[in-house]
Amino acid sequence: MMAAGHTRASRVLALFALANMLSYASRTAPFVVYDDLRARFRVDDADLGLLGTAFMLPHALATLPLGWFGDRLDRRKVIAVGAILWSAAGIAGALVPSFTGVLLSRALVGLGTAAVVPPANAVLGDLYAGKHKAFAMAIFNVGLFLGGVVGFGFGAALGYRWGWIAIAAPGFALAVALLLIEVPQGSAAGSSWRALLADAATVIRIRTVRRLMAATTVMAFAAGGLTAWMVEFLQVDKGMTKPEATTLFGACGAAGLAGVIVGGRMGDRLRRTRSWGRPGAMAIGMACGAPCLAAALVLPDGPVLYVAAAAAMFFTTWYHGPMASSIDDVAPPALAATAQAVALFTTHLVGTAPSSWVLGEIFHRAGPRTAMAVAVVAVAVAALLVTRAFASVGGDGAARDARAGGPVGAPGA
Repeated sequence: MMAAGHTRASRVLALFALANMLSYASRTAPFVVYDDLRARFRVDDADLGLLGTAFMLPHALATLPLGWFGDRLDRRKVIAVGAILWSAAGIAGALVPSFTGVLLSRALVGLGTAAVVPPANAVLGDLYAGKHKAFAMAIFNVGLFLGGVVGFGFGAALGYRWGWIAIAAPGFALAVALLLIEVPQGSAAGSSWRALLADAATVIRIRTVRRLMAATTVMAFAAGGLTAWMVEFLQVDKGMTKPEATTLFGACGAAGLAGVIVGGRMGDRLRRTRSWGRPGAMAIGMACGAPCLAAALVLPDGPVLYVAAAAAMFFTTWYHGPMASSIDDVAPPALAATAQAVALFTTHLVGTAPSSWVLGEIFHRAGPRTAMAVAVVAVAVAALLVTRAFASVGGDGAARDARAGGPVGAPGA
């Protein structure tokens, strides 16, 4: 860890994890209140699928410029402004009188939450450079899964309107807290759109970045669709009540928390002896998760289903920390936030953004099991794609270290 000190780094990590939790809770808030939205606005499954897409399209589109700003502006302020926007939009979405207004509010929530991950990952890559990088980024992503639990829990307990308000309101206090910490700042030059495109092109030229982007885009499609439709699938296909389905989803969320941490640890451990260790942890998790998810698809309601579903979530969440740290391992230090943003831009725009709507259409037209089967296949394909990064990550990391003037990302570092 760098000279900033363990206490400071831990404080920053905890606050960023909280920011990730609140942003993801705002993202998942609609997925457990479909019945309320159907009753209030007279919408069908395809309409509800637009909620995820309305959020994710602006989220994806904003990720690149906001990450780029994170290499040039005060990273605390970038995230704080995002928190204020998603909080105000989340509260507005609970109060609007039309479903069109709800969709607009979701777009603004997506825009605000896009400010979190690229700057935060760049800061953590700096504070935790070395052998604990993937683990630190995994802890940051624990906030993501806690956010899923909070979003579903508040929605289930309070319903549409009050649940959304309760999730959104703490973001204002978060914005104030962010401005009171000190974090490493970016040093990139240039402020024009041409500079943005040139920096993005620099990142995309890195083979490992392209290969990881392909894998995580497919994985994000699966994860986004599963998050949006799992509770509905359990009710329709397994005959569960809504509380039973929400309980299983909560159990899967707990397993996902453990998986994020184990995946980060595994990525760092493998990285000590193998240049491809962090992508390797991603591939192992996805390869183990796909058959578990397939089993959960066909099993009837009962204890074995709970075990299979929890195992699927445990393994498929391994990739979060290793993915972010692998990007940081090969990205130019001055473009650390931009590199994270480039990866997330494609992942969310092509993968997550259409997933809720696409699987909603399949769910509506071909049935819930067919929709979930598409997600299973996507996880298996992602596992194959990520192995392509094994051959390039070592060379790309060495080239990055040579340009930076030292062995920043060497195995064992």
